[in-house]
Amino acid sequence: MLELLKRHRGKITALVLVAVPLLLMVSSAGASVGQSTTTPMRWAGGALGSVQSGMTGLLHPVTGWIGGGRRGGSEEEERLRAEVEQLREENARLVGVLQENRRLRELVGMPTRYPDFELVPARVIGRDVTPFFRVVKVRIRAEGSVEPRMPVVSSEGLVGQVHRVYEGYADVVLLSDPRSRVDAISQRNRALGLVEGLGHETDYLAEVSYLTERDEVRPGDVMVTSGMGGIFPRDLLIGEVREVRPQKGALLQEVTLEPAVDFARLEEVFVITNVGRR
Repeated sequence: MLELLKRHRGKITALVLVAVPLLLMVSSAGASVGQSTTTPMRWAGGALGSVQSGMTGLLHPVTGWIGGGRRGGSEEEERLRAEVEQLREENARLVGVLQENRRLRELVGMPTRYPDFELVPARVIGRDVTPFFRVVKVRIRAEGSVEPRMPVVSSEGLVGQVHRVYEGYADVVLLSDPRSRVDAISQRNRALGLVEGLGHETDYLAEVSYLTERDEVRPGDVMVTSGMGGIFPRDLLIGEVREVRPQKGALLQEVTLEPAVDFARLEEVFVITNVGRR
């Protein structure tokens, strides 16, 4: 008998492994909730419970390591995210400092560029804009006495002129304003014209009037103040000719000009106070 069991030990083991689960399923299927289990069920359940406990013990370190790795990864991601946000903030502050330094250097150089003028520094404190976010008027606070019609300039060129003066601040009419009139001359061929604002809501374009075909103005020509009229001094940069449209049968050309100053980015300006006294 023992010899028989030894010879068929593998088959018997396989049979037991298959039979016990089947027995449990059959017994469980026939039992309702609250019924007592039979002795074979208790034996089989105990054996399977031991096997399950062993497997759980083997797998627990692995699952714990996986979960710990995930938590560790999340903490690392949060740390890196915080560092990235900090670097972004520091970069934004650095860019702001560099831009301010550039503006200040340009402002400091303004008296050197215009040694014959009395320049009163002023800061833009307000803007009126169109629905298309185009600036139509700026308000400044000057560090000295200013009066209406005084020219206003920036490091980029001519901004416009003082319109109304109030206690502590003043309104400025920009080059693009339809009320603006500036006597201009072409740097390339000295052709004379009058720069008038068009008052568009979508751009800052102006028109150069009184230019004939013989003036031979072309796109890219730089226009500066001519000094005529006694309001604006000579050679202040106004802008660049953008388009020339000859009119068939007409004496004058239609010339469009792009101002040199970006009015939307104005922060600091100067008011020239001694033009009429020179």
